[in-house]
Amino acid sequence: MNDTLIAEEFLDTYEGEVLFLSQDLEEIVVHIKGSDFTQDTFLLLEQKLNDVSDVFLSSTYTQHVSPVFKELAEYVSQLECDDFIKFEDAKEYLSEIISDVNNYINMYFVDRIFSDVYLFQDSLKNSIDFLKRAYSCDLKDEECNEDDGSELDFF
Repeated sequence: MNDTLIAEEFLDTYEGEVLFLSQDLEEIVVHIKGSDFTQDTFLLLEQKLNDVSDVFLSSTYTQHVSPVFKELAEYVSQLECDDFIKFEDAKEYLSEIISDVNNYINMYFVDRIFSDVYLFQDSLKNSIDFLKRAYSCDLKDEECNEDDGSELDFF
């Protein structure tokens, strides 16, 4: 079997699951941006990110991206909603990250638009690192180094 057929079979296998994950991620973004954001939202988000990670782990072509989703899921599991909702920027950053994940999985599995997986992986990793630094500084109420050379860039 050639690589193209193997990739098509992989995408076909997970397309339906990705559609359901996509819908769940969209709803989570609405909850994060809305007033009905609770600790349960973080629990659901952690579960869905682990599900996305498992999908990517299922192919040798994409398994290298899986740890980034696991990292984000683990980070989300440690967040406290009562503290997190105080920081509008953190909510917006997290919403954008989840929207980016959702857009990418739809492009890849549903629309079959093949962009560079490594580029997405790097962008996601950088966005997660930015969120961690920004939220950590806000939580500690410290002055953060504004000139650390990083910017939040989303796809």
